Amino acid sequence: PGGGTVSTYKAYTLGSSDPDGANIYGRVVFYKYSTTVTLVQMGLYNTTAGSDYVAMIFDGAVEDELETVSHTLDKVDGASGAFATYKYFTIEGDTFYDNIDEYNAHVRVLLDDDVVAAGDIGANAPPVLQQD
Repeated sequence: PGGGTVSTYKAYTLGSSDPDGANIYGRVVFYKYSTTVTLVQMGLYNTTAGSDYVAMIFDGAVEDELETVSHTLDKVDGASGAFATYKYFTIEGDTFYDNIDEYNAHVRVLLDDDVVAAGDIGANAPPVLQQD
């Protein structure tokens, strides 16, 4: 109550990157909260309870395998498949959401040093779902 409604968003698919068959997949959703705040929400399937996964936004497309991290997101709790600390991670800055379509980036989810799920965002992939 009193928190308002966030209705402008873009969702992208995260697919399994684990050749051993863990099949972790899901979505990452970017919400326009205000002109200076973007909220990020993640939902993953087939994560393992008791494990913490690291979620980060990297420069370039998934296949480029670039190592430059542009944003480190919250940890993902293996029991829920969602961010461990809060439902949403906050990215502050007046250009992130408004420029996401041109953003040359991808999201990776790691367990220890292994990429278990990844997906292109921005200029590298159209949203699978969006509301303006």
